Formats: sequence, structure tokens, C-alpha cells
Amino acid sequence: MRIATRFHILAALPLLAVPTALSAQTQTAQAQTAQAPAGAAAAAAVAATPARPATPAPAGYLLGPDDQLKISIFGQPDLSTETRIKADGTVLLALVGPVDAKGKTTSQLASDIAASYAGGGYLTKPSVSVEVSDYVSRSVTVLGNVPQAGNYPLDRNYTVASMLAKAGGATTAGANAVILTPADGSGAVRISLTDMSAGAGRPLQAGDILFVPPAEKVYVYGQVQQPGAFSYVAGQTFRQALALAGGPTLAGSTRSIKVKRGGQEVQAKLDDPVKPEDVLIIREKLF
Repeated sequence: MRIATRFHILAALPLLAVPTALSAQTQTAQAQTAQAPAGAAAAAAVAATPARPATPAPAGYLLGPDDQLKISIFGQPDLSTETRIKADGTVLLALVGPVDAKGKTTSQLASDIAASYAGGGYLTKPSVSVEVSDYVSRSVTVLGNVPQAGNYPLDRNYTVASMLAKAGGATTAGANAVILTPADGSGAVRISLTDMSAGAGRPLQAGDILFVPPAEKVYVYGQVQQPGAFSYVAGQTFRQALALAGGPTLAGSTRSIKVKRGGQEVQAKLDDPVKPEDVLIIREKLF
């Protein structure tokens, strides 16, 4: 009986090992299963990372070096890409290599890309779209006291006045002038917005910068009804500035006015022209 019992015990040992091995395999599989959602979640998080926004370019915008493009090929995510136009005016694409982009509209470039993939036998009637995510080669920058400062593409012929209007015009805090810094390095120019013949109709070039400075002021103090700061207008006289302050009080004298300009007192009469940041002081009458 002892021999038989020992035999049965030895025979049962392999059977006991099977559940143990299966249990270990089950635990390993469960661990791998538990890791899978984490990896999938990470991949989903990467896929959900927002890309740089791209917008359809204005119809007349011609592409140039350093413009950032988003090229999408329907049904071909591996061939779709976001790339910048190289200095030689080309974009480098998978399989087909460089494609000329400089001087073309986005729709023209999309057609050329589709033709390259179809002509090379890679795709049949591919659907391609091209959007610009960063205008660099042909744009004008508008800064300062405007409602919508930023970079604006030169999709047509713009003048100083028309580009400023596109940015919303000068705000109430802005001056009636704009400072143009040309891209050719010829030096900044101050242009009056009230006199079109003085340069507001000047055409803009790619890379130009427009800046609307704060409105210039003239200050009226002393024996006046409403002392304070008032917007400067070219051609304005001290008499007109005094009127903005409500005129002199009963104790105020306009026979001899006091004007401070650039930290110094200067001689002036009521009908003399005001300069930006002038300070007019109305003295008290001497009885």
C-alpha cells in the first residue's frame, strides 16, 4: 500500500505543475493586458496634441521661401506633411522629392503635387489640399494702436491706408499718423493719415512694418475752465487748444501766454501753431 500510495503521489506531481504554469501565464497575460490600455492612451494623447493652425491662403497669395505649409493627401496620412518652403523655392515630399512652390498659389501647388504622385505611378487621382500655417515670405506687419495687430499676407496691392484699414484703423488712443519701416532698409518714415498726398497712398512691399504710435497730446493748464490733456491735431493753434479747455476763467489773461516745450519756456502768441506735447499755461490777470 505504501508503494502504491507513493506512486500515485509521484504521478500527480506533473499534474500539479500544469495549473501552476497556467496560473503564471495567466498573470503575465493579465499584466500585458493591463499595460495595453496605458500604451493606447499615450498614443491617443500624442495624436490629440493640437497641430499649428492652418488656414486657406487668400486667392491671390503667392507662396515663397519660409512659408509654412500643411499638405494633406486624402486617405494617405503617411504622405501628408507640414513643411516649410526651402530657400530654393521647393518643398521636399516623400517618394516624389522636391516640388517647386515659389510663385504659386496654394491651389496651383496642390495640383502640381497631385500630378507628381499620379505621374510617378504612386497614386491614382490623388486629392491634395495645401494650406498656409505661417505667412513669412510675403506679408506686412501692423503694430501699435490698432484693433487687430499682426501679420497680414500681401494677397493684392496694398497701400499704407488700405493695410491700416484692414487692421481696423487707428484706435482712439492712436495718433493720426503711422510710422512705416520699409523692408529695404531705407529708414522709417512718419506718414500723416489726414493727408493722403503725404504718403498714406504709398504702396507696401513684403516685409514692411507699420506702427501706429500713441496719440500725441497738447496740455492746457492754469486759469482755464477745463484744464487737462487734449489730442494734438496738425495745424492747431494755441487759441484752438485753449478753446478745447473751455476758454479762460474770469481771472485768466490771454495777453501773455506761457508755453513750455521740451522742458523749456518759449515765447508764443495765441495764433501760433501748437507742437506735439506743448504745455500751454494761462496766467492769472494782474489787476
